Amino acid sequence: MLSREENELLTRVGKGSPAGELLRHYWYLVCPASEFTPEKRKKRLKVLGEELVLFQDGWGGLLFA
Repeated sequence: MLSREENELLTRVGKGSPAGELLRHYWYLVCPASEFTPEKRKKRLKVLGEELVLFQDGWGGLLFA
């Protein structure tokens, strides 16, 4: 079983935390492109504790802001 300190170290994923910094080096599937339409081109989501906006550009690409 993990100690309280070990658990905190491994489960905190906010920016600046050891686990959070490690996880930010990888790509994640966070939303299917099928959720975007010409009428709905933005979506708010939370990834690794950060509030982000995913939006579709004019060429169909998906970008974070």
